[in-house]
Amino acid sequence: MLNSIGLQNPGVEHFMEYDLPWLKGFDTKIIVNACGSSADEYVELAKVLNTLDIDGVELNLSCPNVKAGCMAFGTSYEGVKEVTSQVRKVLDKPLIVKLTPNVTDITAPAKGAEDAGADGVSLINTLLGMSIDIEKRKPVLANNMGGLSGPAVKPVAVRMVYQVSKAVNIPILGLRRNSKCKRRSRIHASTEQQPYQ
Repeated sequence: MLNSIGLQNPGVEHFMEYDLPWLKGFDTKIIVNACGSSADEYVELAKVLNTLDIDGVELNLSCPNVKAGCMAFGTSYEGVKEVTSQVRKVLDKPLIVKLTPNVTDITAPAKGAEDAGADGVSLINTLLGMSIDIEKRKPVLANNMGGLSGPAVKPVAVRMVYQVSKAVNIPILGLRRNSKCKRRSRIHASTEQQPYQ
């Protein structure tokens, strides 16, 4: 599946007022996915999340960095280490860094997260993909490119979890999008995300 929905959400204030009280009704851990378009945005969001009754934060470093030509923060050791270390200074809760698979070497950003004090890493997010309407000779998606997910991503995910497991000494959260991919990351992942029903 190829999508381009972005990271739209109603914001942290809405989450605090509506979503968090609802989630508290369940016997489960609450880990909040945090995204931003600058290091300062990540830090400010982390300060707010640090005051909430949640169990951890997943720092989504697949977001485009507007100050660096919209390249994802998570594409380099330096980018991951910079943002993670700044967030770590203001966040007392467990910190998981979500890595982008759109890199040459997944171990470099994973090491950046570990060296900056992350408690774990999660992987993988969607792969960057594109589809062309051959009749119109134009990209199918309005944003030209989007995230590829689904069973075709499984071999890439397994490889990346394996590589990261050999490079870092922090827990790895293996992500999966559907039950058909259940065995996807169990090779070396410390834990596995369960799909929201």
